[in-house]
Amino acid sequence: MNTLAPLRPRPAGPLRRAADVTLWLDCRRTSPERARQARADLAHTAHDMLPPLPQGHVPERLSADGTVVAGPVHGLAGYRRLMRRLLSGTAASPGSGPVARPVAVEYPLPAVDALVNARLDLIGSCEAKAMRFRAGIAGAHLLYDALRRDLRSPGWVRAVARDVPAPYLLWTTEPCAGPDQGAEYAEKCLFPGTAVALSPDALRTFSRHAVVTGPTAVDLKEARRVVGILDWFGIRLDALDGPVAQGTTPC
Repeated sequence: MNTLAPLRPRPAGPLRRAADVTLWLDCRRTSPERARQARADLAHTAHDMLPPLPQGHVPERLSADGTVVAGPVHGLAGYRRLMRRLLSGTAASPGSGPVARPVAVEYPLPAVDALVNARLDLIGSCEAKAMRFRAGIAGAHLLYDALRRDLRSPGWVRAVARDVPAPYLLWTTEPCAGPDQGAEYAEKCLFPGTAVALSPDALRTFSRHAVVTGPTAVDLKEARRVVGILDWFGIRLDALDGPVAQGTTPC
C-alpha cells in the first residue's frame, strides 16, 4: 500500500467498483463550462462533484449535490480537531431544525506527500529520499481506522441516533502531475464508506485502466512502519498540518 505502482490494463467491460465507494469529479481547477461538460460526460461514473472554485472567500464549501466539504486535514491532529468541532456542532443542534447536510472530511493525498517530500529532500540522504510518496497513503490508512473508531464512540452513536449524518472521508488527488498518478492514488484508497475525487482526465484514466476487485484492505502495520521511519527523520506524520508551502509541487 505504500508505493504508487504502474497501472495495469483493465479487461474489457464495465468498470467494477469496490463496494460502498463513491467516485467524485474534482473540477475545482476547471472552468464552469468544462465542469458542466465533464459531469455530463461522466454522469454514469461520478456520484458528485467538487465545483469550480468561486471568486473570493466562501465560509462553507459545498459539493455540487450539497455535501459539506470540511477540512482539508493533513494528519491525525487536524482530523481530531475537526471531528471535535463537528461533534460539538451536532450537540448544539439537536435535530429540531432543518435536516443536517452530510459532511465529507477532505484528506488531500498529494498535498500530504508534498509536505513530507519537501522535508525529506531537505534531509537529502538516500534513506530519506526512499521514503518519498509514502506518507499520503499511510496517513489515509490511519485516518480511515481513526474514523471507524470515532463513529463507534458514545458521542457519535448518540448523534447518529438523532439522525445526524455520520461524516465520511473524501480522498482528493489534485493537483497531480497527470491523470495516471491521480488514478494510482485512487486505487489505493477504495475504503468502504468513503469517496474519491478525481480530475475529469484522472477519472477517465481510472475507468479505463483500474482493476477494481474489492475494497482496499486497511494495513495499519505498514502505515505504522512508515510513521516510525518518518519519526526517526524528525517528521511527525500524525501532527502534519497546514497547506502546501508556496512553490511546492504536490506530485
